[in-house]
Amino acid sequence: MKYLFATVFVTTSVLPIGASHAERLDGAFAMRYENPEDVFVLGEYIRTATSEGQYDQAISSIEEHLVRFADDGRARLAAARLYANVGSWELAKSQADEALASGQLSASEAAEATEISRRAGQAIAGVEWYLDATAGVRVTHFDVDVPVPSWHDRTVTGAYGELSGALRYDLGTALGNAVVLAGRFGVTREFQDAFMGYASWYGLPDGKVVNAIDGRASATFDMGLPVESFDAARLQFGVFTDYATLHPDIRLRSFGGVVRGVVMPTVDTRLYAEYSYEDLSSSRGIYADHAEGWEVGGSLRLTQAHSIGAAARGRYEYAVNDFKTGRIEEVEVSYSGRLPYMPFGTIWTQDVVLAAGTFYTVALPPSLPERFTGDHWRTEWTHRFQLDGHNRIEASWAMTNTDFDQPGISDRGSIIHAFSLGYTHRF
Repeated sequence: MKYLFATVFVTTSVLPIGASHAERLDGAFAMRYENPEDVFVLGEYIRTATSEGQYDQAISSIEEHLVRFADDGRARLAAARLYANVGSWELAKSQADEALASGQLSASEAAEATEISRRAGQAIAGVEWYLDATAGVRVTHFDVDVPVPSWHDRTVTGAYGELSGALRYDLGTALGNAVVLAGRFGVTREFQDAFMGYASWYGLPDGKVVNAIDGRASATFDMGLPVESFDAARLQFGVFTDYATLHPDIRLRSFGGVVRGVVMPTVDTRLYAEYSYEDLSSSRGIYADHAEGWEVGGSLRLTQAHSIGAAARGRYEYAVNDFKTGRIEEVEVSYSGRLPYMPFGTIWTQDVVLAAGTFYTVALPPSLPERFTGDHWRTEWTHRFQLDGHNRIEASWAMTNTDFDQPGISDRGSIIHAFSLGYTHRF
């Protein structure tokens, strides 16, 4: 009977529609209180607590079970999962190793326990890493209201793929200083036209559908600061290089640095500010020689499953003589949360972003009248379905509205809709 616990724990279903998070957790606790000997009820309570982000309650209950049934290997595997989720790597490794030693695991469960033990061992040694491989399809629709023949309504469907990863090496200091190496490389089949139909003015081809490339590599020194009045504070120094295609004949290559300060007044509150500088002189087809950027923002965790955020940012590009060739500024609000349903046993989360701002860029060469000034707003809605610890499906919709205000195209602009569906595997 006791070995049925793990089966109950990993079984998932769609939760009742309309039930609040508190009601589900309170109901599961009441059932647990009334049936302390029933492992099925225990498993349901732990599953509910985990789905609500209440890992402390789930861990407490599973440890209580293991006190009575210390030889339950599948329960120890469930405990290893929970400890890994909260970053208690020593306990995660111990439970995974004991689950393997019990001899009760299936082949797939043994593989999972081995993976948890491996990851935990690396984390204990001060090394954590991940590598994500993503593939998907994106449909982009351009709704254009600008009097240029080559910049017109169109719908483009293209595949995309991306590799991204990071490695964090803990330096073993009391404040958790670490070195973080990160990288990303992506290819997307999409329509590109940085000149919005005016490319012929500069002797360049009109925009077209291309295999667009986007990549970044960075190295960051992350250091903790001794504080007493805050929960935590960190200072980060980083260097990075970017590469991207913006038009069939335009390549962005940048090398830069960034400094970022992060303060956590409480465990649920995070504030940050950063400044960056980029050398753009190795780029091709752009007038800017260098750029500066800034960003400030913060986030607040409302519950274990819901958080909100706000940010403001700006970017300014300059020619060799420090003449400003471009500017973009915007403010943003965001929400992240876990939905109270588990379709097909997945964990369903969503991110919602709303942003608005203004932009300005000079014509090329700058002796021509100014062009492309105005304002914009954008929204993004992303849904993630976590299948297991290594696989997830992501569906998103994004819309960007651009309005120009210079003579000739004042109050005209474009709306771009992008629908994406992708699959990610984490190694």
